[in-house]
Amino acid sequence: MNTENKDKALLEEALKVYEIPQQWVFASRVDKEKDTVIIVTNGGKKVIHKRGEAAKFKLKEEEISGFLPKREMFFSDRLNQSITKDELTKR
Repeated sequence: MNTENKDKALLEEALKVYEIPQQWVFASRVDKEKDTVIIVTNGGKKVIHKRGEAAKFKLKEEEISGFLPKREMFFSDRLNQSITKDELTKR
């Protein structure tokens, strides 16, 4: 097997283990001495994966894509503005 194919297979294995879609990979690098791949996601999370290892942690959607989840807004007549449900319960 060619070294380039091995590197690509290691990257695909890491993406599968950490459940990262290819579209959210910002950068990746293969360290041939340690047989690891380093992946940086669009969310800014750095993942180091060694061949054959299980996932060390579960990535959240924000860490993978970089997009924050949408918060549901409600209009408060008392405050005369839009406000989130969390902020409404604080007041």
